[in-house]
Amino acid sequence: MFGRPLEIRWVALTAAITLGVLLLASLFYQEQAKAAPLERDLAGVPGVAAVTVERDAGRWHVRVQLGSVDLFPATYRELRERADRRLGPGQYDLELADRRTPELEQAFYEVSYYVEEGRSRGDYAEAARQVEAAGRRLGLDRARLYVDAEFLYLELARGEGVLYSVMPLRPEQEVTAR
Repeated sequence: MFGRPLEIRWVALTAAITLGVLLLASLFYQEQAKAAPLERDLAGVPGVAAVTVERDAGRWHVRVQLGSVDLFPATYRELRERADRRLGPGQYDLELADRRTPELEQAFYEVSYYVEEGRSRGDYAEAARQVEAAGRRLGLDRARLYVDAEFLYLELARGEGVLYSVMPLRPEQEVTAR
């Protein structure tokens, strides 16, 4: 008489554990079903050397290793469009990895003044001229500043090294002390 309820409890516990394992496996499969095709899709963009897509704390993290690209803003827009289609706009962080060198990092700091001045004045043509002139002075092979409706794109290159930077065109309001 007492054996029957005990059997029912074991069956219920086994069913609950099985259901939990199946749900976890389904979630893992869904994550991989999004990540793998996106990695393949982004790897098809010219200039992309490698891609990793991971999910952490409920947010997608997309890391793209760039090589040499013909037109940096077009490449960046293509990466965003493909990620938006697969994951949804605003559902991921896009990180660009490049082949920066200490020399290019130093050059970045030297030209960043012109970029910020252009952003504050709205004179991007002058900022682009200043960045190119600074690049020549610093012996860079390429120093370009591009602008579109959303972002400023900075590309610095010398030899095998390349540094890419994307900055919002209109940064969020800064908080000042009162």
